Amino acid sequence: MATTCSSMPGTRSRFSTRQRQKRYSARGKRSLRVKAVHEIELTTRVLKAVRRIATEHDARVLEVNLRVGEINEPNSLRLWLNKLGGDEFNSTKFNISRVPITIKCECGYVGNASSIDTHIPQPELGIPCPRCGGHELSLTSGQELEIVDVKLEKKGVQKRRTKKSR
Repeated sequence: MATTCSSMPGTRSRFSTRQRQKRYSARGKRSLRVKAVHEIELTTRVLKAVRRIATEHDARVLEVNLRVGEINEPNSLRLWLNKLGGDEFNSTKFNISRVPITIKCECGYVGNASSIDTHIPQPELGIPCPRCGGHELSLTSGQELEIVDVKLEKKGVQKRRTKKSR
């Protein structure tokens, strides 16, 4: 029995419509897992860098300011920062400044990609230009992940409360 491949031209798929739907939904779940792994990796890198800064200064991290491109899913990143930070970053405030996705086309169009599906990581994969319909797009912003600054407090130094003597 010969096997057929649906990706080859002129061949029929050996899967029924129902089986193809199951395969598609399985791929969708897999892509969600891949996306989560990507976000966990980004979060791990941020936490590792912040931890290194705190160690170098022998200090506790109070606040971290980040610039995060929309492609890197700022809301998910915030969630993972809180989950993966654990006790070490429990009281740390993570401020995230969002960077919108901006695209540029060879025709000269430059614009915000808010109306375009942002779950496609690279516009080169088929998103048409709103002006000319071409597919020669490139990202000019939206992929950033930058630690802008980190606010620290030296270990052992505590804020003192003054008590009124009676």
